[in-house]
Amino acid sequence: MPSTTSAASPRLSGPERRAAILAAAIELALSEGLASLTLRRVGERAGVASGLVAHYVDGMDALVAEVFTRISREERAEVAAIDGVAALVRSLTDGSRDAVTLVWVQAWAQAPANAALAAAVRAEMDAWQRTLEERLREAGADDPAPVARVLLGMVDGVNAHALAGWSDRAEHAPLLLRSLEAMLGREAGSLA
Repeated sequence: MPSTTSAASPRLSGPERRAAILAAAIELALSEGLASLTLRRVGERAGVASGLVAHYVDGMDALVAEVFTRISREERAEVAAIDGVAALVRSLTDGSRDAVTLVWVQAWAQAPANAALAAAVRAEMDAWQRTLEERLREAGADDPAPVARVLLGMVDGVNAHALAGWSDRAEHAPLLLRSLEAMLGREAGSLA
């Protein structure tokens, strides 16, 4: 009688297995949000038992924090490559980053109960602040820190609102650019 067992998949080293589990967790978070990250769901996505996930991570709080950090860093690297403040604002508010916005919204909500995630959120917010300060400095801002903080809050706010379908997304970039022009003491339409 012929065997019905399929060929075994190649055995991964410990670091390779951990990397595969992390990649699966990132995919899951981007498709369904941080709230979807459980041992069972990550294991299903990675094609391994939940016990194996538990073996390769330092607890779910740490995994959630690491997934959040990786997602935020990747987005920040993409945004840092965008030329010009206006293009950056348009890219951050055009809806193409809704999966990342959901990750951020859920990270803020989960942070009070997850110290590792709270630390990761603070670190990433500081990194985003520095990224925006640099861009605003390039655009001629004399004191970019307060402007960057307000811009960060406005981007986060309109994107969170968009997740719930509140307000017309097409209005977000023009509204933020007009506000940014006012904060920088620029003529209306100068950043458009």
